[in-house]
Amino acid sequence: MIIKYSVILETPAMTGKDGVIGKDLDLITKLDNDGLPYFSASQIKGILKEKVALFSKALDFNFPVKKYFGEEGEIESGLRFSPLTMNSKEFLEYKEFLTDDRSGIRIDKGSKTTAEGSLFSYEFVRKGLKFNGEIEVFHALEGENLKFFKACLERIDAIGGLKSRGLGKVTFKVLETTTTKDSLNKKLDTGNFKEYIYTLKPLENLILKNQEIGNEIITNNYIHGGTLRGAIISFLDRQFNVDVGALVKNLKVSQGLPKNHFVASASIFQSKYPVKNGKVVRINKLLSKNSEDKVDGKDVKFERYGSPIVNVHFEKLVINKQSEINIAIDAETRTSEEGKLFNKEILLAKDMEFSGKIVLTEDIAKALSNRHIYIGKNKSKGFGKCLITFEPTNTKKEKIDSNKLERLSKEIGTDKKYFTIDFNSDMVLPFMDTISIGDKIKELLNLESVNWEDSKSFVNIISIGGYNQLNKIRKSTEFAIAKGGVLTFSTAEFTSNLIERLNSIQEKGIGARKNEGFGDIEISSKNHLEVK
Repeated sequence: MIIKYSVILETPAMTGKDGVIGKDLDLITKLDNDGLPYFSASQIKGILKEKVALFSKALDFNFPVKKYFGEEGEIESGLRFSPLTMNSKEFLEYKEFLTDDRSGIRIDKGSKTTAEGSLFSYEFVRKGLKFNGEIEVFHALEGENLKFFKACLERIDAIGGLKSRGLGKVTFKVLETTTTKDSLNKKLDTGNFKEYIYTLKPLENLILKNQEIGNEIITNNYIHGGTLRGAIISFLDRQFNVDVGALVKNLKVSQGLPKNHFVASASIFQSKYPVKNGKVVRINKLLSKNSEDKVDGKDVKFERYGSPIVNVHFEKLVINKQSEINIAIDAETRTSEEGKLFNKEILLAKDMEFSGKIVLTEDIAKALSNRHIYIGKNKSKGFGKCLITFEPTNTKKEKIDSNKLERLSKEIGTDKKYFTIDFNSDMVLPFMDTISIGDKIKELLNLESVNWEDSKSFVNIISIGGYNQLNKIRKSTEFAIAKGGVLTFSTAEFTSNLIERLNSIQEKGIGARKNEGFGDIEISSKNHLEVK
């Protein structure tokens, strides 16, 4: 079920955000990707939850608050709120005139005079403007419960910051309630899995957790295969009659990279300063011609390129990000909970496109195509809504033969026969000791006839976690070789047995959690010869 509603500002309102460098205001308006004001979904969810709980108690109405609004760490939310946004077609050309600013002071309660140093300025959204939002309901909501829920929504009379100063008075109005078609009785085939290319188009910004340090969330700029895989399994289990066991066993999803981008090698280095025609120079240190840090005979200081994802011109992937600070409100005291200040980094990925490979059945591809799925963190609070589509594919990695191996080997060195294992995605290690990593990988892959070339290898070791969507438990943290890593090995000859073994390794991948896109590798990638 989807409940659509509108909000009219009866007075000016403040969306609430700290000031930014370059703008002489203490509190500024939150702006979306189009530069239009918006109110965060988490704010609307919090206010509505308070209203529902309050009226349930006052009217002695037994509304299941936890079932629909969830409870941190215990019950997943059964509602999903969108941000309150403006119609970009109607207001985009007037966006510079939608806000204004004013100053305020704080009064000392003791002296009843202006508190010293209390002068501040804030930006507000003009009154009379209209915002739109929607609530997706994942559990059955009907009869008296539905009437009560919509009545509580329309009783919200204030949003935003500085409400005690008269800002943020609003009128909520439910516009329509639509019920999605019941598809639970439709059984999906889980017998014949084949490979497709998926395209994921975010309709909202994303929070794709890379690290969580205390209450701070650092986001990725690509989509983990496990993130999308978990979202798909959860969606199919909720919406269709599907064999979840077969799905978990056979569904494979690669990482999603922005379209027209690929993973760059960790062996790429860049000059720290412009050295040639006023430009920096990039080199691949794997190749013998770049063994010395020189350009045109002059010593040059090189440093790691530092970006695992680049476009066809080897330009670093740049996606704008912004930070948002939230607090948790204590239900009894109505003040901030101690230790519940959250800082999350948001990937401004709306209207971008990410793509990757996926293995699923034709029946599932048809059922999922052009559907909305939700990925990342804070999905119930206006983040992570994406449109997914699929295309059949027959593309396969270039088969390894002696010619391919020889081409790169000659560029690495002529004293031995060299080949590389290039990591297109992170590889989860099945062991904890990362010393002499190449020797351990050699042993893992049963490559007894080759030698690891430590000085010609370039890897970063990272830690990988995860979350099991079905069982609602965290996965253990494991070490991994970061995407872009290069392990170089040498051998006396490229024998037919070795080539056959390398083809098998390339096809199957390496390490744990391969169904989640980890361990995707290529042998002696041609990208080493195409650094620009």
